Amino acid sequence: MNQEIRKYLIDQCVLGQPIYYEDVAKKLNLNLALDKDRSVLSKTLGEISAYEYENGRPLISSIAIYKTANDHGNGFYNLCEELGIGKATKLKRDYFGFTALENSKKFWNNEFNYQQFYDLKTPVYNSQDNPFINIDEIEFFRKWVNKVYDKSNNDHYFAKEYLLETVWSKTKFWSEEIIKRLDNYETSNKRMWSKRDWEDGKRVSTFKPYTWARIFKKGHKSKDIFFTVGIDPLQHALVYKLDYYHEGDSKLSVEQKELCKKYIPESLKWNEINETELNEWNWETLIKEMVEFISSNSHHYDQVVKMVWGSEDLNSVFTNNLTLRDFPNGGFSELPKLNPSFKGADIDFDKKRKDDKELGDFGEELVLDYEKNKLKEKGLNDFIDKVKIAKDGEGYDILSFDENGNEICIEVKTTKGNEKTPFYLSQNEKLFFEKNFNKYMIYRLYNYDLDNNYADFFIIKDFDKELLFQPTEFKVYLKKQ
Repeated sequence: MNQEIRKYLIDQCVLGQPIYYEDVAKKLNLNLALDKDRSVLSKTLGEISAYEYENGRPLISSIAIYKTANDHGNGFYNLCEELGIGKATKLKRDYFGFTALENSKKFWNNEFNYQQFYDLKTPVYNSQDNPFINIDEIEFFRKWVNKVYDKSNNDHYFAKEYLLETVWSKTKFWSEEIIKRLDNYETSNKRMWSKRDWEDGKRVSTFKPYTWARIFKKGHKSKDIFFTVGIDPLQHALVYKLDYYHEGDSKLSVEQKELCKKYIPESLKWNEINETELNEWNWETLIKEMVEFISSNSHHYDQVVKMVWGSEDLNSVFTNNLTLRDFPNGGFSELPKLNPSFKGADIDFDKKRKDDKELGDFGEELVLDYEKNKLKEKGLNDFIDKVKIAKDGEGYDILSFDENGNEICIEVKTTKGNEKTPFYLSQNEKLFFEKNFNKYMIYRLYNYDLDNNYADFFIIKDFDKELLFQPTEFKVYLKKQ
């Protein structure tokens, strides 16, 4: 992506004046009488707007129009269709380009947005300079796993060099780019392609069965607890997890290893991206996913480090915190049938209302702290003070932000029950979701422990796919007679 042209377009949005395609072409030294140069212009503008759109910002190439037709070109509308905004013909008929132009002017005239996003704090990767991990490299890796290395054999030598320049170098690059987007982290990523082994009573070197890079907080290298990213050819996957050093020369004692084994959640011990899915990923999306994984689970990393190396007891470590879990399996395929008993019961509704309110407040405070910590881990300190609990009636509970500064509206539902306990959603909350589905999510807190102010939780983003709704009461009107 051409970052100089991106800044040029942003500056024009701030000025509020459209520019012509010819103006951009001059910046690029292009001759628009030539087909190949027109193609370069279209590609340049398209890459910029696609990048902005993927990061939740307006299509800034909309600031550029035809000089004679006073309209946007077909390339702009075709890009909109590719991005899933709508059909190109309809968008052009509705003059969507000018709507996008006004949105761009409004967004970039916001001083906060300009300061945050004018200079890109994270790299934009060129696939030619930094080719992504591919399935052929993993297949080659798989053929050499655990083979005894013979340094006098040319095939062995070239295999080693190829693996160092592909899967090992890319794992190193992967981890280094992750820590650029995190605050106060470092990585250990030596390309240690071989491991010591025995064959016929002799010491030999064999090709290691995976690549790895460790990511940990600064000053924690000796603690042997870390996040790991790497390639596992035998599992046909890229792997990421929260882990600890298992080997005999680990600085962790047997007892400390047992604590790690017991208290690192199952959902963090192993996560993978299958090699057959790699065509759906690139460096930007992969690194973004890893940053989210680490920042969302940094508190658990801190908990395990404190418990294993600190003087705190278990109860003091696992307090005032949340643990992110996977979306639970085994839900309902259809709504359960209602079978009320119609038996009376004495219920103190006032007490129940107060208890529910207190439980909800505790959950909201936990999520508030969790979101602030996640932004801190990503180095997004300017957003931390903007995270807040919403007012009653706004349709959600917590206002937070993603790594691009886009608002996230979080509804918090807390229970002392398990992960499959049903919860209630008000009509106002459901209507708010339907109007704001692209920035709305539910944090479902469960197993809430009042004594330790601690809960597990999972995230709900797709209502239609993940939830079933059952009406529980009706608002009743009188019929006209």
